[in-house]
Amino acid sequence: MRARIVLTVVILVLVCGGVLIADTPSVFEAGLLNYYTIGDIADSEYSRYTPGVRMAFYITEWFGLNGDVIVKEPFSGDLEGYQFLLSTTLVFRWPLGFFEPYLGIGPAYSITVDGGNFDMPPHILYGARLGFDFNITPVFCLGVEANHIIPDIPSLVNGSDEFDVMANTYVGLVLKLKL
Repeated sequence: MRARIVLTVVILVLVCGGVLIADTPSVFEAGLLNYYTIGDIADSEYSRYTPGVRMAFYITEWFGLNGDVIVKEPFSGDLEGYQFLLSTTLVFRWPLGFFEPYLGIGPAYSITVDGGNFDMPPHILYGARLGFDFNITPVFCLGVEANHIIPDIPSLVNGSDEFDVMANTYVGLVLKLKL
């Protein structure tokens, strides 16, 4: 009984100490993205998983730049081959210690690779991302975010394109290593 109490106290001290140390804002982050669209979640289409990777560099403790590569195909089954969504984002974060909300905006590019053919549409997509991280330890954090991709702003403004939140908003978890 005494050994359990000592073990429980040691674990609590380590977890609380790690959380207190983890409040230092990172300069560099590498992360794994685990996304689904809102429409896929609503339709229970869990086979349409959308993975990705992210690298981020913070110039100040509240402003940084990052790049994402999201693999849309072959998981959605809409196209043959592979479809990637590449994005560069300006990130504004508010480092509050254990909890860290952030907002990101920037251009995105859709690239399709099929049997050696490389296709990139002529228009630029735009992305807006909102999320928050839980800094679990000084080098690891877990985040929750929503990433909305706007296919064509001029078409959206003049009314010839519809705003489809269900198909163009990715939500999910982000696992990050930070330095």
